[in-house]
Amino acid sequence: MARLIESKSMGIQEPTFSFQNGNFSASMPFYVNNTGFYDLSDIGVNVQIRKDNKTISTLSTLLPDAPAGMMVNSSCDFSVSLEEIASKNMELFTSDAELLVDAALRFRVAYVIALGVSMTFSTSWRAPFNNLTASNFTYDGANRFSMLLSFVNHAFYPVNGSLTVRLYNDENALLGNTSQLINVLSEEAFITVFEVTVGEPSKMTDNGFIRVYFEEVQIWEGEWTLR
Repeated sequence: MARLIESKSMGIQEPTFSFQNGNFSASMPFYVNNTGFYDLSDIGVNVQIRKDNKTISTLSTLLPDAPAGMMVNSSCDFSVSLEEIASKNMELFTSDAELLVDAALRFRVAYVIALGVSMTFSTSWRAPFNNLTASNFTYDGANRFSMLLSFVNHAFYPVNGSLTVRLYNDENALLGNTSQLINVLSEEAFITVFEVTVGEPSKMTDNGFIRVYFEEVQIWEGEWTLR
């Protein structure tokens, strides 16, 4: 049993991320090479993904048994909703980061003796809206406000969905909003002019706030100023 653990005959590998159905999904491969004479059963894994000592997501699941003399390869899959990421760390939408993964593997030998191994490693998170920036603010003096919105999709998957811009004045009153359907491939830059119709021009000010939403979840907030 000691050789089984010390020889790195089992382990969890770096996860890969994807985006679908409004969720960020991760697939974390694992392997168990049972070179011993006893079956390994009740194999379970606990995973915690964190950034700056703040937990982003947790997972606990059971894995297939590993009979004596057999190699078992599988993966544990889990997903994190847009809302969950926004509530834990909104910067993950717009900034690349190194995440820490704490993984604990537990199992029984010969269906009796309980053992476990644990490990911590880092994994790269690539932001789907990296360096999201709003600029070139103009107002026609009547009811038309425009801005240039840009970002680069650093993720390994395309970003598809509705991107909404909401415009607020300096008193945090909503002036108007506009939406566009986007389909941005991996490593592709997005640069588009958004035009917002100001519903009540009397509430227009020289500065205020912009909030950007993807699939109705806020991913960024910034200030705007007319020059």
